[in-house]
Amino acid sequence: MATIAVAATVAVPIIGYRRKYLLSEDPLLRPNVLAHFCDGDTIRDIGIKYRTQVPAENKRQKLVDILLTNNTGDKVEPSNYKRVSELLEKKIQSEFKEGKIIVEDGWVLSETEARQCALFSFSEK
Repeated sequence: MATIAVAATVAVPIIGYRRKYLLSEDPLLRPNVLAHFCDGDTIRDIGIKYRTQVPAENKRQKLVDILLTNNTGDKVEPSNYKRVSELLEKKIQSEFKEGKIIVEDGWVLSETEARQCALFSFSEK
């Protein structure tokens, strides 16, 4: 019972913190796991560094296209948040299994999560 109380005590501030700094519910702009631990400025900084390291992906539309495309080349409609979230989660899990990771500022991210940070970095503060 104490474990549940501790989990609730920790989870409530994290949820509030996340909503305070990441106002968008758009899954393209929200690296889900990272959003539980980082504020918007940290995610933006990670994204800017990724865009610097991968100049071929330093355009908003390029990142959107990559994030919305599945492994067979089909694109998900960006307005369908549920399908976008499912696609991104599958990509993230697959990339971790395949070792397609990036370490940025001590955070171990899948390529998809780094791209989400990069896309977020185009947004205004």
